[in-house]
Formats: sequence, structure tokens, C-alpha cells
Amino acid sequence: MLTSQRDVQEWYLPSWKIKPEYSAKVLIGNWLEERKRFTKDIGKPSNSSYGTDFIRFPGHRTDQTVRRTIMKKLDGLPKQHLFTHHEEPSNRNLVTQYDDHYNRHGYNPVLPPLRRWNGQKLAWLPEKSDFPIFGTFEGYPGSRSQTERQSGLELSIQALGDRDLTKF
Repeated sequence: MLTSQRDVQEWYLPSWKIKPEYSAKVLIGNWLEERKRFTKDIGKPSNSSYGTDFIRFPGHRTDQTVRRTIMKKLDGLPKQHLFTHHEEPSNRNLVTQYDDHYNRHGYNPVLPPLRRWNGQKLAWLPEKSDFPIFGTFEGYPGSRSQTERQSGLELSIQALGDRDLTKF
């Protein structure tokens, strides 16, 4: 049985464990100044699990051949392997796939179309060769100046004007 009025009031409160407590996340005092204060760098790197577990033996030297092979792998391929194909000079491999498709560098009307769907093999045959197309680089689309585009347009208009269109 309840003996005091205080015990009765605790049962009518939202929870009987609610007590005023202060959170440790509350910013008290000069927290901004403390936040701006830097810790002094002592010059040595911080400890990691490898650094604490690794035991240095006196007189031990790293294996230079393993170190050299790892450094070569990290460096990657040299430039001559990236830009040459069968010892061809790299200045001839500058025709992009976009340029070939839209400017039709490799177009030959005698040849059949590049690919057809083969239902027997469920593939596009014949596949286009990945051998690089040789030619000079003609620039990216939109890289020509406005005057060059206008002169080309004027030439095409003049060519149309020279034709006799009444025959058609």
C-alpha cells in the first residue's frame, strides 16, 4: 500500500525515471577557444597497429629486389607502351572512334556493311577490327572556328548555286 503522497505523484508522471541530468554534449565555457587551439606536433607519426606490433631487428635491411619490383608495379606502364601499336609512330594513331564513325575514314563502298546479326551464332558478324586507324587528327567536334565553318557553308552554297537544279 502507498504510504506517502510523493509515491502517488511518481505514478502519475510520464515516467518515474525522469530526472534532470546534464548531457556531456552541452558546450560549456570557452569551447570555441579550446576548439581553435592546436595540439603541438611532436614530429613523430602516430602509432598504428602495425607500428606497435612490428619489431625492428637491429642490422636488418629491406630486400631491395622486392622493393624495386613493387615500385615498378606502382609506376605503371611507360609512355611508349601506351601510345604505340606494333612500333607504329604515335602521331598516326590519332583518329578516334568518334571521328571514324562520323567522318567515315575507313569507309569503302565496295566492302559489305560492317556488321550483321547472325542468328546461328547469336552475334554481330563480322566484328570490326580493333587495329588502330591511321590518319591525322582533324580536331574534336566543335573545335573549328566560326570563320572556318562559315567559309565551308559559303562554299557549299556556291556549289549548289553552280548546279542546274531545273533538270531534276
